[in-house]
Amino acid sequence: MSAGRTLLVTGATGRLGGATVRALAVRGDRLLLTGRNTARLDQLAAEVNSQANEGSYPPGTQVRTLTVDATEPEGAQHAAAEAVRGFGPLDGLVHLVGSFSVGPVMLTDVSAYEDVLRANFLSAVVATQAVLPHLGEGGRLVYFGTPLSDQPLAAMSSYAASKAALVAWMRSAAHEVKKRGIHANAISLTLVETPEMRAEMPQVDPDLTVDAELVGHAVRFLTGPDSEGMYGSVVPVVGKFGFTSALAGGPPPGVRGTAGAGAGAGRPGR
Repeated sequence: MSAGRTLLVTGATGRLGGATVRALAVRGDRLLLTGRNTARLDQLAAEVNSQANEGSYPPGTQVRTLTVDATEPEGAQHAAAEAVRGFGPLDGLVHLVGSFSVGPVMLTDVSAYEDVLRANFLSAVVATQAVLPHLGEGGRLVYFGTPLSDQPLAAMSSYAASKAALVAWMRSAAHEVKKRGIHANAISLTLVETPEMRAEMPQVDPDLTVDAELVGHAVRFLTGPDSEGMYGSVVPVVGKFGFTSALAGGPPPGVRGTAGAGAGAGRPGR
């Protein structure tokens, strides 16, 4: 197990926050979690810090929190500075901020497109600009995309476009920062299995979802030394999900039907 890292985790109060924090705590990381839900931030920190004190995590594991809007430049810069002040040199950013939007083109106001672009794309730009001055050789930047960027479904144009913009920007930025030894990569997700998702969509086939803990493992990989050769990569963590088509003629023998898999792709876990 590699030595713990110091990371800024933006949007930690979202559905992937808990699994991500636990996965990084296993390595002994020092984490500054940001979000706008103070109670949830405090809960995450208390859970990890208490288990660290009991010896469940490596020595040095620590979680601190900062209630701030990291989608705004001032908030993001404040968060990066606080991470450095509290823990020392910063090793990377895990950007969990994001939102979901659905609606047909003719019935979706332009403001809805602006909102989802701001949440899924521009927030990543803001957070990255805040942390880059603090990163050196070996720094890590991790973002979250979706297969819908390449295979968008009907009524998901705003969401798919915002994530496509994020991935294209990440790949471009990766060429810039790799000259400094910094790695920028993304994880591609569809439906993530969380209690909140299951309560909202109890009918979804579990074969079409991926466990949140597995996403956390991917985050740990992309923020650690085993991803040393990766710059501008998109790592799919989609479980058994796959797009369906009437042309496929049904599932292979012995495999239960997955009708609706295409629709299932439209409600990511973030």
